Amino acid sequence: MADEKLESAEFENPTSELSSKEPHKPLWKRARTALFKNFLPICLVFFMVFGIVLPEPGVFFSELPTQYVCVVGLFLHSGLKLKTGEVKDALKSFKALLWGIISILLITPLIGGHLTGLLPFKSSEDEGNGVHVNSSLNTTPVVAHDYSSSSALGPLLFRIGIQIYFIVPCTISAGVILTGQAGGAVALSVMLTVICNLSAVFTVPPLVAWIIEFENVKLDPVQLLIKLVLTVLLPLLVGKGIRYVPRVKPYILKSSDTLKVISIILLTVIPWLKVSQASAQKAFREISIASIFAVLGWGLAMHVLYIIVIFPPCLLLKLTKPALKSVVIMASQKSLAVAVTISGFLPFTQAEQGLISLPLIVIHLGILVADSFWASWWFTWDAKKEKKAAKSAQNGEAGILSEESNKEEQMELVQIENDENKLQSSP
Repeated sequence: MADEKLESAEFENPTSELSSKEPHKPLWKRARTALFKNFLPICLVFFMVFGIVLPEPGVFFSELPTQYVCVVGLFLHSGLKLKTGEVKDALKSFKALLWGIISILLITPLIGGHLTGLLPFKSSEDEGNGVHVNSSLNTTPVVAHDYSSSSALGPLLFRIGIQIYFIVPCTISAGVILTGQAGGAVALSVMLTVICNLSAVFTVPPLVAWIIEFENVKLDPVQLLIKLVLTVLLPLLVGKGIRYVPRVKPYILKSSDTLKVISIILLTVIPWLKVSQASAQKAFREISIASIFAVLGWGLAMHVLYIIVIFPPCLLLKLTKPALKSVVIMASQKSLAVAVTISGFLPFTQAEQGLISLPLIVIHLGILVADSFWASWWFTWDAKKEKKAAKSAQNGEAGILSEESNKEEQMELVQIENDENKLQSSP
């Protein structure tokens, strides 16, 4: 329990470690710190570019069960790092917890799935293998091996990737870290992460089946559920069980940075395999830089819309400021790990899965960068307001004290005058 509180303190006070160290560190140490802090986006960009430029290694490893090894390893690590000691603290914010779960598992998937289905993708005259992708608001066939059918937002398969990204639950680790940076309720964010990622194993398959329909190949939600249970839920629970072994928890705390690096590599290898396959089959020839920026813009716009939708009910529920920050940050982010896992289970070729994975990476990178600045700004803004309020209160107390002292002085003067008058009037 003490170890879990120690881990939570790292999130709640992200600047404490920096402030306790010497201000002048060697350049190589600062570079190492910056590399570790931004290791996920650096790895994502590196593997994406590497897979496009040199696809052969990725193609080789994609023929092996590399994806399943990465998924199992990734969620095994998540189980090892999963902290449930903060459950009692999180349950105190019952309204915030309930609204966060509803927002993450229901509201944001519905908004993201429907609105992304309205994007203006072009239809192809050739129906290829008969695979169609439909949303309840827009019906456009996705043609296998037809990578040229696209609009300003890119190929039709991009839409599937974007919809999957908006359907999945909140991030597993980034959201908790950003909550700490913003001065939010870290325990509540941890609880939302645990509940929503476990529940998503059962909620995501029917949502995906609702958004994506197939004519010749039926997407079986039950089969998808079984795959998620075996590759996501089971490793997560095994990792959590291993955490209770007496000698394991100290090792996890001691090797926290190493385990984090390994998990990031496992996460980035999955889309690297897909992107390499797509590049090997020349699937990126029709992708323009404008399409990438359009996808990024759409992802950021949806991210802002999520915040706008989630924020007012938080005010109506009169959530505390830390709880409000936790709910807004967690409900507006999505898990790249779960998204790439889901995309790998869809009945598409490796090249098509590569096209599906590309917008996931682009949007996730954009949101991570934007939220890192936003969380820091939010913390600084509130700190300035609190400092200003404290200063005003201090000035107010000083004014009250000065008024009271003036009144006392006036009363003393009146008393002195009365005494003098009595002395003068006495014979």
